[in-house]
Amino acid sequence: MENKNLDVVLIIPAHNEATRIGAVLDEAIKARFVNEIIVVNDGSTDDTAKVAKEYNEVKVINCRSNGGKGAALKAGLDSADAKVFVFIDADLMGLKAGHIEDLIVPLFSDEELEMTVGKFVAGRVATNLSQSIVPQISGQRAFKKRFLEDMLDFSNSGYGVEVAFVRQAKRRQSKTKEVPLANVTHVMKEEKMGLHKGVLARLKMYWDMFFHLIKETKEGRNRF
Repeated sequence: MENKNLDVVLIIPAHNEATRIGAVLDEAIKARFVNEIIVVNDGSTDDTAKVAKEYNEVKVINCRSNGGKGAALKAGLDSADAKVFVFIDADLMGLKAGHIEDLIVPLFSDEELEMTVGKFVAGRVATNLSQSIVPQISGQRAFKKRFLEDMLDFSNSGYGVEVAFVRQAKRRQSKTKEVPLANVTHVMKEEKMGLHKGVLARLKMYWDMFFHLIKETKEGRNRF
């Protein structure tokens, strides 16, 4: 499997992740099969963009304001073309290049498969548990370009973007595959922001997911 023939774009949304994104990029640039890495700096007020720009292999897109995860991912998709797109979070811990490759390879070995979704295993109890309770919140996924056909607009979905991808798979009756990401986890919001602000941010994340689910149902099928 030759890298040059795959046309894989890796998109990393990032908001105020200057102290964490470097570790993710160190592994991302080593991942086989990835042709382009895009960091979408989602209105960060720290040095996220500066850190990302230190990597020659990385393209950085700067958003003027913090539009949320959905808007950041949409900006990344709008700036690239590929056979396969990969999303990973900027605050992952324990990520290895092989984890990224594990998300990609099944899509090229199985013509019917349209999306892979990463699931934390053998990592931290709290993050493993949250993914078990609400599996669609996984920010680690890869999918074929055709998966985006006729997808509902998710640019204003915030963290509800994960729900949008799950519902797209259901609408298309897409074949998907869960990929275990051993020893991978991420920094929890309560650790980044302190207990009070972190809990509020987590509640907002769950609200975005619920609100987007309801909004999709009411608005029907808007074109992507």
